[in-house]
Amino acid sequence: MTDLIAGESRDALGDEVADRQAMSANTLVWLITLAAVVVLWLIMTSWRPWELFTRAGFSADFYDEQARAFLRGELAVDPQVASIEGFLIDGRTYLYYGPFLSLVRLPLMLFGDVFVGRLARVSMMVALVVLGRWSARLARAGCAVVRSTGRTISDEQRWPIGIFTAAVVFSPALFAAGWVSVYHETELWALTLAVVAATLIVEWASSGFDDRRALVGATLATFAATLTRLPIGVGICLVLVTCGAVLGWRTRRQGWRTALRSAWIPLIGGTVPVVGHVVVNWAKFSTPFGVPGASQVLSLTDPDRAAWFVGNNGSFFSLRFLPTTVVQYLRPDAIAFERLVPGIRFGPLASDRGSYPVETITPSSSLTVSATLLLLLAAVGAVWLLRHRNRVWLLIIAATSAATLPTFAIGFIANRYLIDMLAPLVVAGALGVWRLGSLPWRRSVRAAGVALAVWGLWVNASLATWTAEAKSAGFTELRYFFDQVLFGAGSSPSLVILAAGSPVPRDGVVAVDGDCLGVYMAEQGNWVALERADGVRRTTGTVSSGGDVLAQGRGWTIEYRNDQNDPRIVVVSGEDGDVVFEQSIDHALAGVLPVTFEVLADPITSEYAARIGTVWHLLPGDVIGTGGPIAESTAVSPLCQDMLRRALPEP
Repeated sequence: MTDLIAGESRDALGDEVADRQAMSANTLVWLITLAAVVVLWLIMTSWRPWELFTRAGFSADFYDEQARAFLRGELAVDPQVASIEGFLIDGRTYLYYGPFLSLVRLPLMLFGDVFVGRLARVSMMVALVVLGRWSARLARAGCAVVRSTGRTISDEQRWPIGIFTAAVVFSPALFAAGWVSVYHETELWALTLAVVAATLIVEWASSGFDDRRALVGATLATFAATLTRLPIGVGICLVLVTCGAVLGWRTRRQGWRTALRSAWIPLIGGTVPVVGHVVVNWAKFSTPFGVPGASQVLSLTDPDRAAWFVGNNGSFFSLRFLPTTVVQYLRPDAIAFERLVPGIRFGPLASDRGSYPVETITPSSSLTVSATLLLLLAAVGAVWLLRHRNRVWLLIIAATSAATLPTFAIGFIANRYLIDMLAPLVVAGALGVWRLGSLPWRRSVRAAGVALAVWGLWVNASLATWTAEAKSAGFTELRYFFDQVLFGAGSSPSLVILAAGSPVPRDGVVAVDGDCLGVYMAEQGNWVALERADGVRRTTGTVSSGGDVLAQGRGWTIEYRNDQNDPRIVVVSGEDGDVVFEQSIDHALAGVLPVTFEVLADPITSEYAARIGTVWHLLPGDVIGTGGPIAESTAVSPLCQDMLRRALPEP
């Protein structure tokens, strides 16, 4: 009796210790996840957290617009909202984004325009919270698998779960903060839903495939993932269908009823999402999976892009892009260091290596440098799996890896696509972290894990900040202010004097005009204006009559005319007033004057355009560009004066 009581006491004590460890691990997961969410929040709001619900920029309202279309019983959206991203099919405009996140927004769209364009930031924050919490849950499932082999691991579970959670939330998933847009929101939610589905599938498998609740949850998460981003969801669909087919085959000798009872939920859960996508995609584009790239408004207005689609059979995808994308997304030199805040920027742009050039190359890092810890854990987990052959985990990793092929085959290089590639790394890493935890030199491994987690935070927060703020005059001023504080007076890095005719340097180099007419930044072989002197290369005002002069330079004048209710922009050249350009504008403007206008006449960026109201009109650069800056102004760029002192320090 005494031994029995002592045994029960030891069991109770063990349960109490286990509960304390679980609570400790749960607290750590929350702290790491909330830290990632705070960083995401601050970057998304440009360090003005009170602007969380401020209306975001282009594309942040795409899901809102789709939701409003659903309320009208339609799939077509307002072409003014879709703009260049819309697909023009039979006179109607469609978006190619999946319907799930729009369906979630439906109740809020009943309030009219109150929430339109204001939900993307909150949506991404929620996604990151869910991703962190479910990654920890997946890690616990991985722990149970590793323990089942009889291998010895530490009784302390807190640090492996914490390290793994940090590896996930401080991965390229955090980079989503760099652009509040439909693109980044979609990527982040697709990854999150895939992790939720994978976690529930392995929990279902660990129950001997008896836990119907986990199975139903997995099918719902798979449905949501597929109707958010098809390639990510298809990988999980393949897992469910395969599991259903195997279960049905194993129970076939017990009769077809038993086999059907075992297989029908995973089979339906894996096929219905794909069918749902096919139905929606066919209704929009008359094709089951693809999108007609040549029918996108951007393609219809850009002859070079249209020609690219013709050469690629009208598709965004081709295996010919693999040499370019695989090298770029795995290369170890995809970032660069500099002493300016935040210390890390994008490395060299990708080079075309395939037999057909990609359509667009934007700055991108790689999994090697921005998901270093997760990639390492995944490699360890994959090796462990190959030795121990857990079929369900292997199936999930194989299927989600195959689902990344469409991303590698896209003729577009972008850092956000790294998020597409994280799902198999997360699943494999949930096992790898426990294998590392069983090594005898646990303290060194733990320290290395913490260091790599901090590295992931630094890299992805820096790249997100760079993406969000690089073209901001205020951010540029702040970077060089800190440089002067930390390194003293003297010349600053990545800062040059603008020289006419000189080649554009690498991305991120800032140039100041010697006359302080503007400050510019190099981007992909072109100059982007950070600030222009008021009235010099940019001028603004209001149109209040039928014949206003909008801007005037040496040998040219830009006018707004409204003779006989015919509003138009006119460019006049020479002293005799010859009209060299004329373009009609919206007649509705004539009835809503005064209306704001803006004129750009910048030979540095080759921007020659005028905006009346909200519509831009291109102007003849061959006339305006040869006439020099707008003549009347003697203004200078305030930022330029400060930057010029740093570019040319006093001896």
